[in-house]
Formats: sequence, C-alpha cells, structure tokens
Amino acid sequence: MMTVGLEVDTRAYFSAMTIMIAIPTGTKIFNWLGTYMASHTTTRTVDLWAALSFILLFTLGGTTGVVMGNAGMDIALHDTYYIVAHFHFVLSLGAVLATICGFIFYSRDMFGDTVNLFHVNTGASPYLSIWFVVFLGSILLIFIPMHILGFNVMPRRIPDYPDYLCYINTWCSIGSISTIVIILTMLCIKYSGIQRIFEKPTFVYKLYEIS
Repeated sequence: MMTVGLEVDTRAYFSAMTIMIAIPTGTKIFNWLGTYMASHTTTRTVDLWAALSFILLFTLGGTTGVVMGNAGMDIALHDTYYIVAHFHFVLSLGAVLATICGFIFYSRDMFGDTVNLFHVNTGASPYLSIWFVVFLGSILLIFIPMHILGFNVMPRRIPDYPDYLCYINTWCSIGSISTIVIILTMLCIKYSGIQRIFEKPTFVYKLYEIS
C-alpha cells in the first residue's frame, strides 16, 4: 500500500493500522502462553515443543511485520526477501509446525505401537527430540538469512544475485536441503512402520477399537 503513490495522510492511516494489528495478535499470544502456564504441564514431549515453537516463530514473524508499518521502511523493503521471510515466519512455518505437531500427537492412534522404529511415536523419544531440533534449526537457517538479504535490498523472483550475497544464499540453500532430508527421514520411518502393520493383521482391529 505504501508504494502506489498514496498521499501522506493515507499512508499514515495504513501505517497506524499495520502497527495496531499487533494488539489482537499479542492478545492471542498471551492467551496461548497463559493457557500453557495454567495447565501445569509436567511432560516435555515433542508435540508440546512444536506448539511452543509455533508461538516463538509467530512472534518473530509478527515483530518483523511491525517494521513494515513504517512507510519509509516499507518502500525500501518492498518486494525484497525481507517480505518473503516475514510471511513465511507468520504463515508457512506456523502451518507446518501445527501439521507436524498433530501428526506426532495422533501418530500413536493412527499407526499404533508397531510404528515404533526409533520410538518416534512416543512423543518423548530422545531420537524424536533430536529430529525436531534439527528440523527447527533447518527452517530457521532458511528464513533468518533472508532478512539479511532483504536489508541488502535483494529483490525476489530474480534468476541471479550479486556475488557478495552468494554466501547468505548458500546458507538458505543448505537449510532447504536439510529440511527436505529431515522430513523424508520421518516419512521413511513412518512408512517402514506402516509396512509392519500388515505383518500383524490382528493389530488392525486394535487400531479400529482405539479410533
């Protein structure tokens, strides 16, 4: 909105509205944290970590969005990788973490105890904890450097970029490859467990009773 030639008063209005959106968003975050603290949860499972990580990433994304409330900053950062990083922190990463959280939480009911390679469906497995830490680090490695690219005014949707930004883009590429590998690892583990379900036909009835 800031880059289409609006007059000063209109830009001031949109700047105020952009900043004020942080009020209901902050209320939601404090509600989520209050619910967690009031629940007196003692377990530290990976699905809980995923939920808390979603709040962290949502907060980081919202903080970078407040920066866009400044009309001058919005004009400077418009259509750069800063916008890409901001949107992915708020939308994509939250959706991905919520999906993984639900998949881990309901994995035991969907696939049962037979899908227990590396004990990935117990929620408190050290292997699953390592998997989640690597996954979270990988997605952060993708999008945190994008903020630096945005401040260096690197536009998105271009086939090439200056040489001095090569190493930052390399880190983003490493994070992307690592994320793909870690997701494929989880899918392969689950697939191997599903195959073992068919080796025990009676277990299918147990899953039906649980559901």
